[in-house]
Amino acid sequence: MEPSPSLYRLIRLYRLVLPLAIALVVVLFELSLEPYQGQPVAFWLRMGFYGLVGPLVTWMTLEWIAQQVQDRERAQRALEAANRRLEAIGNILKRASTADNLEQALALVVQEVAQALGMEASLTLEGVRATSPGFKAGPEPLFELALPGMDGKLEVALIRPLSAEEQGFLEVLVAEVAGALDSARARSRDLLTLYEVDQALRAEANLERLLERLMERILAWAGASGGGVLLLDEENFLQPQVLRNLELPPYAFVPEHRWKEALEAPVFVRDNLLAVPLREQTAIGLLLVQGEAENLRQRLPFLRFLAAQVTLAVRNAQAYLRAEELALTEERNRIAREIHDGIAQALAFMALKLDLAERLLQTDPARAIEELQQVKETLRGQIREVRRSIFALRPIDLERYGFLESVRRYASAFAEQAGFRVRLSLPEKIELSQASELVFFRVLQEALTNAAKHGRPGLVQVKLTSLGERGGVLEISDNGKGFKAASSASGMGGFGLTQMRERVEARGGRFTVESVENQGTTVRAELPF
Repeated sequence: MEPSPSLYRLIRLYRLVLPLAIALVVVLFELSLEPYQGQPVAFWLRMGFYGLVGPLVTWMTLEWIAQQVQDRERAQRALEAANRRLEAIGNILKRASTADNLEQALALVVQEVAQALGMEASLTLEGVRATSPGFKAGPEPLFELALPGMDGKLEVALIRPLSAEEQGFLEVLVAEVAGALDSARARSRDLLTLYEVDQALRAEANLERLLERLMERILAWAGASGGGVLLLDEENFLQPQVLRNLELPPYAFVPEHRWKEALEAPVFVRDNLLAVPLREQTAIGLLLVQGEAENLRQRLPFLRFLAAQVTLAVRNAQAYLRAEELALTEERNRIAREIHDGIAQALAFMALKLDLAERLLQTDPARAIEELQQVKETLRGQIREVRRSIFALRPIDLERYGFLESVRRYASAFAEQAGFRVRLSLPEKIELSQASELVFFRVLQEALTNAAKHGRPGLVQVKLTSLGERGGVLEISDNGKGFKAASSASGMGGFGLTQMRERVEARGGRFTVESVENQGTTVRAELPF
């Protein structure tokens, strides 16, 4: 399209041309009247010519100027309308980009659409509907346009027929709306995936199950057909941990060629099979995602972030396993010390008493019977202690019974074995991760064992309080002997208290012990989700 000439320049040009043209017309007219000189008709011809030419020329000139001005005003209005529409599209994109979720994006976008059109509007996408404040399904006809490439539509309540130009603008607008909503939907999907990954990290301590849950969410987000996690073992072999619809050997293999490159940076080890390294200071394995190559390339930045989350999960799970192994080792050492300091010494004591009773049996039967009675009492006490220790070591299947039922079963059975009453106060429901449930259960075991062994209570109260999303509080109170603060280490199993405190604080919780001599002890642990 050629640019329109300047109106100012045209007027300047015509200002020069028109006078010359008029003068030329006048000269030609006068020359044409030369044969009629002196006749009355010449007078009337001159009157008619000069009476008409001046106004006619003036009218034509002004009409031309008015037409030019009108064209330019129309172009100016069209330009302003185009600017308003571009501004509306920009506002739609801006509002959609600031939305936290798809529902909010729909609400913000439909308001901008209604303002841009000057008509009420409605947007529907994947079953979610948002309308401008004045939109009502009434007698006004609706103009409907589908959102390109999406399961949704834009509806406009018409207050007048749309012009072809407005219909064209709506088609452009609906395409931009679809793009903005698609971006908002993708952003919401990313945030939801992050939330689900975070929940999986919190809720699972078992590494294999944790990786299964993470892969399920990552593959659903990426729209992938398969995936997996390979971890480096102690000999730097890649060991498959989780495989989903991948043609890979189920055994460990040496990372070579592209597999070795993938441990340093993301690379396609096969057609449509992307390998993203799991790294901290050094590589610990690979995250595999199988799908359309171009789609995976576009999603690579977020896949890197998810790989970092998987790396964190693996490191935490490995650290947790090491902590459990250390706890088992410490528990074995504690049992060995208790056997040495308790049962072994008691057996030696009973052996000495039996030897003494044997010697006194002939000379002092009454004294021999007293010695045998002491042996019987010591033996019964040690039998109770062995049974209590065996019960405390017996594994409880938290997954089978659930956390609350396991607490109820364990506390009741332990109290029966230890010979005291137990009073339980448990909520109907509590929101805790499996790791926090396990820590609470270990605290319960240790507190009950210490109470039975050192406090000799008649009643133990176990109270579990839910804090909603913030976690929970476990309190174990007894009416036993208690102890002085300065003698807690020796009076109530100091090693066990230290171990409980470390377990709780390692999960970001708080642990306290309050005890009054001859009145009882309260162990309190608070853990986040």
